[in-house]
Amino acid sequence: MRIEYVPMPPPQTVESIPVYLQNELQRISRFLGGISEVHDSGMFLATSGATMALTDAPATITAYDTIRADEEGLESNKDNGTFTFLSASRYRLNFSANVSAGSTSTLIIGVYINDTLVSGTQHTLNTSGSHYLPISFSTKGTASAGDVVKIKVALDSGTGTLTFDILDVDIEGKSIDV
Repeated sequence: MRIEYVPMPPPQTVESIPVYLQNELQRISRFLGGISEVHDSGMFLATSGATMALTDAPATITAYDTIRADEEGLESNKDNGTFTFLSASRYRLNFSANVSAGSTSTLIIGVYINDTLVSGTQHTLNTSGSHYLPISFSTKGTASAGDVVKIKVALDSGTGTLTFDILDVDIEGKSIDV
């Protein structure tokens, strides 16, 4: 999507110039507003203790119970743990959580766009006992209109239960000229 301003043809009469200029200034204003538009959304867990069953297959985190206000261009859905871009954007995703997996295991967590792991976003966390351990990361990237972002987690092997004490994800994007 290329964003550009192209003026309308000028009027042929002098009397029409003020209306023409007013209309063009309004068009320029709308154009600049679209360029400076920032997309921002997030989801978090307001009440600790949410759990999710884990296997060695990556599963989308859906333990969120609160959505921050969505801004233009980005929608979040706490029920299925997704963020959907409504326009092409450069984005920064920030994730943080305190988790406990009970017994000793290794968690694998990553950012997925359209169910494909984003290169360089996979992280591992070795858990032990019932202590909560922190994990946080940030990543930057680009997304096209319609792209769906998810954070998925899995165990390196076997099955288990993941408990969240803190869970927070935030995405901020800015329209791009592609």
